[in-house]
Amino acid sequence: MRVNRPDLVALLAVLLISACESGTPTVTSIVFDGEPHTIDTGKVVCTRQPAGGGLVILAQGKSGQLVRIQLTQVGRIVVHKVGLRYNDGVTGFVADPQEVTGVKVDDTYTVSGRMPPNRGESQWHTFKIQTACPGYQDAHPHDTVPAIGSP
Repeated sequence: MRVNRPDLVALLAVLLISACESGTPTVTSIVFDGEPHTIDTGKVVCTRQPAGGGLVILAQGKSGQLVRIQLTQVGRIVVHKVGLRYNDGVTGFVADPQEVTGVKVDDTYTVSGRMPPNRGESQWHTFKIQTACPGYQDAHPHDTVPAIGSP
């Protein structure tokens, strides 16, 4: 089949490329100290870690918008770490599973809990994050070949 319309061919090529690059539209909702925020993006990556290392969920939006969740599921969801940054005023990190709870329904994860105060603050922060995994990928295994000159 021969197409005599190069402009149509170019348009179709752009549409195909952009469709392959855009992920499933995913909205990550954040409630931080009672104030709602959203990261509206197709950039949610859910990576299974090797050797029972659980799952890492990474949701990235515009510059300055990031949520990273590390969890395992052995009968129940155990959230090990949560970090978030939403522009300048909303930041936090917690690495204490006793301060965070997690729930999974289908491929939607909801984590909530408390984060310790950031430097210069005195109050703990409360948060709730909900996001969905549009798909799962396996983490790349670490290189087990020793570097040249290693014992």
